[in-house]
Amino acid sequence: MLLDLADAPDRRMMCVLVAGTKGKGSTAAMLARIVSASGVRAGLYTKPHLQTYRERIRVDGRAIDEPAFARGVAEVRPLVSALAQRIPDAGSPTTFELTTVLALAHFAAEGCRVAIVEVGLGGRLDATNAVDPHVSVITPISHDHTKILGTRLGDIAIEKAGVLRPGRVAILSPQPATARAALLGECRRRGAEPREVRPLSTRLVPRDALALRGEHQRVNAAAAIAAAEALAEHGLPLRRDAIASALGDIRWPGRFELVPGEPVTVLDGAHNDGSAAALAHALARELPGRRVRFVIGVMRDKDARAVVHPLLGRAAAVFVTRAPGVRGLAARELARLVRGVPVTVLEEPADAIASARASAHPGEVVCVTGSLALVGRARDVLGLPVSERLW
Repeated sequence: MLLDLADAPDRRMMCVLVAGTKGKGSTAAMLARIVSASGVRAGLYTKPHLQTYRERIRVDGRAIDEPAFARGVAEVRPLVSALAQRIPDAGSPTTFELTTVLALAHFAAEGCRVAIVEVGLGGRLDATNAVDPHVSVITPISHDHTKILGTRLGDIAIEKAGVLRPGRVAILSPQPATARAALLGECRRRGAEPREVRPLSTRLVPRDALALRGEHQRVNAAAAIAAAEALAEHGLPLRRDAIASALGDIRWPGRFELVPGEPVTVLDGAHNDGSAAALAHALARELPGRRVRFVIGVMRDKDARAVVHPLLGRAAAVFVTRAPGVRGLAARELARLVRGVPVTVLEEPADAIASARASAHPGEVVCVTGSLALVGRARDVLGLPVSERLW
């Protein structure tokens, strides 16, 4: 209803929905880069932001500027009153619902031919599922938001499968067996065409040519390329000769982001079991033999034990802190989950980051993780600018 009241901006462009548990944002960003490199104006809607809310809404990699964002807010404000008049019992729309409308309206106003939209939570009942995707993508599924989506991967997969559409392509990243079976079953039931992908071949894009580091990013890159190929079947141009260079110049802050200097600092927003395991693997592969001082802050609604446990094997020390915001888990509660390595409790993230960096021995790495909100704070503390452009 909100989209219709806004003149249905989503119906003026092709749409891609990117669901899953881990890698959604990276996959969406890489797809937007490939589309843009093919000469097509692309909107990118992701969550959460790191340093400014404007990061959630981008056209050709550039964040919406402050005047355009202010205009967008002014334009969606009357929709709230209009919705209340049409459906009094609906209640007030959420910030995420209004931001979704604002983003799609901005993309339409900017002449985007395609909107690449990251699903917020689940899929079936998420606000983004109001659009009609030409292509749906489901990245690797693991445990997250279990109080809402359930604890079994098969049940979580069915919620994610809500973004599938009859007669449309569904790009499926490698999945745990139960999640894969559930997704393929939902594709059959809904009449979607599943296309399963494997990690991107080094023959197609050499390992050192992929800008986003970590083997898990080769999975995300493969899904992005497959989605671009599926869009091409709807008539969207695709420059295959530009794919490798496009994947080589994209930046996606806060996802195994290396901050140069001494000590080398890694910023990664891993906040569930699957993403923490991927981070541990990436640290071992990208920075072999180097011990890590972790700065960890987790939200209360996450499984903190599942985040901490995969990282302890590489830890020289752990500095626990409270992730920014009202949902941040108290540092002392988080400290109880750390076993076998020295642990320091510092509630203020800036203090934890400074202490970890100051105490690092030569050759050691500092890694800030557990929450994208914490990573955003770390970028501020380290003096890193807002990523106004991704390429």
